[in-house]
Amino acid sequence: MKKIILFLAISSYLSSFGQQNSNSNYWQQHVDYTMDIDVDVTKFQYEGKQKLVYTNNSPDELSHVYYHLYFNAFQPNSQMDVRSRNIQDPDRRVTNRISKLKPEEIGYIKVGSLKQDGKNVAYEVVGTILEVTLNSPIKPGSSTTFEMIYDAQVPKQIRRSGQTNKEGVALSMAQWYPKMAEYDFEGWHADPYISREFHGVWGDFDVKLTLDASYVVGGTGYLQNPEQTGHGYPLNSKTLNQSKGQITWHFKAVSYTHLT
Repeated sequence: MKKIILFLAISSYLSSFGQQNSNSNYWQQHVDYTMDIDVDVTKFQYEGKQKLVYTNNSPDELSHVYYHLYFNAFQPNSQMDVRSRNIQDPDRRVTNRISKLKPEEIGYIKVGSLKQDGKNVAYEVVGTILEVTLNSPIKPGSSTTFEMIYDAQVPKQIRRSGQTNKEGVALSMAQWYPKMAEYDFEGWHADPYISREFHGVWGDFDVKLTLDASYVVGGTGYLQNPEQTGHGYPLNSKTLNQSKGQITWHFKAVSYTHLT
């Protein structure tokens, strides 16, 4: 049975540290992700629907938000590619490998539509960053809801993410979804991805991943439907999508603040 590793950005340890901060002026933003993902395992591609509820706990009114689109880095002539080919001490896993990727080997996240509270919102993709100009500013203490439709491709294995690694994992998916950038006391952390990741917003994740039934998925959080995926249970044919032979894996991961 082939494997997929699905990572979500969440850390209870660090979140608990933040909540215990003795500074009465301390604050941190919060996000709630709900995602439905359909995977084409033969093409290493997937289509995603994402609902994101963003809560502004800062004292500032926000007129823009920013997402990371990490997989866009794995394309010829991306900033990561150019940097890796020109610096004196490149990451040995990268060097000039990105420049040689074929169309079916590159990574990408292409946004099809984006709405804020049910209305289309203006956005621009700049490399690995999605810049969003809000219809309505997010006032301190308030929340807004974003709904996005996108399609993506997992790049050939170069760093931790990728197609078919040497351990036999068919799809290693780290930083695979449009991820809201962090906003803290220093402002927005919306830097382009050139080799190192960035800290993200604390939040909760509710993810449904639909794919070929011959695959097994390991993911962050708690599996909600083990009896339907065969994880520890005999696989029941009634749980399959008979027209496609697919199974939906349902994971939830919650932040420390929602556990206390």
